[in-house]
Amino acid sequence: MARFDDASLVQLRRILATRPAMEIDAPELRRACVLIPLIRDRAGQWSILFSRRSDQLQAHSGQIAFPGGAVEAKESLEAAAIREAQEEVGIPPEHVDLIGRLDDLVTHSGFLVAPFVGVITEPVEYVLQASEVVEVFEVPVEALLDPALPEVRYVSFRDRSYPAYFYPYGRNEIWGLTGTMLKAFLDLVWQTAGDS
Repeated sequence: MARFDDASLVQLRRILATRPAMEIDAPELRRACVLIPLIRDRAGQWSILFSRRSDQLQAHSGQIAFPGGAVEAKESLEAAAIREAQEEVGIPPEHVDLIGRLDDLVTHSGFLVAPFVGVITEPVEYVLQASEVVEVFEVPVEALLDPALPEVRYVSFRDRSYPAYFYPYGRNEIWGLTGTMLKAFLDLVWQTAGDS
């Protein structure tokens, strides 16, 4: 089984530092950012934090997501990712160590999204923004490195069928835009993971 430990994290930092993110120039699209939060659990294992969006939201209701949202006027992309993580799930900005950026993605709803990877440096007592987030959960990185993942399934959108990445974990299923970003992140993690 693939392993992701502190040595892997050092390698991941190096990969992200030397790999320029692909930035899309599309000023007509609304800018958004997400944070892919890497968290060390009490056993010393690295996990990724996900949230479940409220069923009451107009867009992507009930789906699994990373903390994130729209960029405000005159706000940097990095600042937006950190601010949204604080607003949605209560991660203090001073506990976020951004280690890199992944390639931009365009959503079906007209957003241009910049994903950032951040190491959460201290244990966090999550405080959820009830209007947007109904729960958070952590998934061990090593569980996501199962060679059987991701599952590729076809989903329908506006009378067309598209392939999508699915990562089942317990009673949750990570897919959609979050699944696409997770796959891009894990492709880099695979370059660092040792065998146990």
